[in-house]
Amino acid sequence: MIRVQPRKVTIAAVAIFNLLIGSMCFAETKASSSLDEYFKSTDWVAQHAAEIVIVDTRPEGDYSKGHIPGAINIPRDHFFFGRKQVDGKEIKYDIPTQAELIDILTNAGIGPDTAVVAYDNDLSSYGGRFPWVLRSYGHEKAYAIDGGIDKWKDADGRSLDKAAVLPKLAAKPYKIAAIGKYRSTKADVAAVIDTANGNVTRAGYLLSDIRTTGEYDGSTLYDKGFDARPGHIPYAVFSDYNTFAYTDYLDAKGQSVKSSFQANHNVHVLKKAEDLKAAFAAKGITPDKAIINYCEGGFRSGVYTLILLGLGYPKVSNYDGSWNEWSKQGDLYPVSKVAGK
Repeated sequence: MIRVQPRKVTIAAVAIFNLLIGSMCFAETKASSSLDEYFKSTDWVAQHAAEIVIVDTRPEGDYSKGHIPGAINIPRDHFFFGRKQVDGKEIKYDIPTQAELIDILTNAGIGPDTAVVAYDNDLSSYGGRFPWVLRSYGHEKAYAIDGGIDKWKDADGRSLDKAAVLPKLAAKPYKIAAIGKYRSTKADVAAVIDTANGNVTRAGYLLSDIRTTGEYDGSTLYDKGFDARPGHIPYAVFSDYNTFAYTDYLDAKGQSVKSSFQANHNVHVLKKAEDLKAAFAAKGITPDKAIINYCEGGFRSGVYTLILLGLGYPKVSNYDGSWNEWSKQGDLYPVSKVAGK
């Protein structure tokens, strides 16, 4: 399996948010987009396996116990990085720098035109984080496998391989096509909060919180380091990651299928596009707004960014620093524990 040791480089600058609609982090997508432009079915993966690179983002131990045939292993902790800020506080899940991503993809044998599909377990956000990272750097042929390895093995009855697949080093270094697509920073988020008017979100924007109820209301604190504050960004719209966008996969008899990878868990897949559109609209998450998604570390929100893009939402981004970063900042980055505010 691939074991990438990315080079460490210093971030020279941070992209500054432009309050005009259509700024870089809100790269335009076409309204006719469909979910299959961001999520691939297990059937599609099986049919196109010889033409794509399949990436298993699970830890090496899980990969070695059985993986989708042909999949290389880029463990989840190889494509996010801890960074020390000026004040010494650490952001645990930062996106790779250009240099780090070039090393990862070059060592994986992935070129700018390679179609890449990534997976983890069905509800795990790591399989979706990887294609979001690639797309943020302009690699548009990057997808997540809907249902992950649970769907492949337990619902489809397909076999797994245990032998490690060793990728071939790419003939030349990967070439970055873009920077900052579908990505927001804490400065971007702060810019859409109207602190002079009770921290409401500025007109035309929407902050989307994709965590658990406990994380949102502050009763659960995911990361307690560096005086992290509980709660949510003021006026963020909450959606529970595990239940809002996913549903049980039903077999030909209309029955749920048990996962062999997760105890007391049924195999899950994305809900149908029309159901997702209706659910988002009911929460006021509509295509006319510029939407910034966040969670704890930009993983779950990365998946939701792909979902909304696949539903044709034209202006969507992921705040990958998310609560892990925001909660450790000062009063310029406000926090609320009041539902809906």
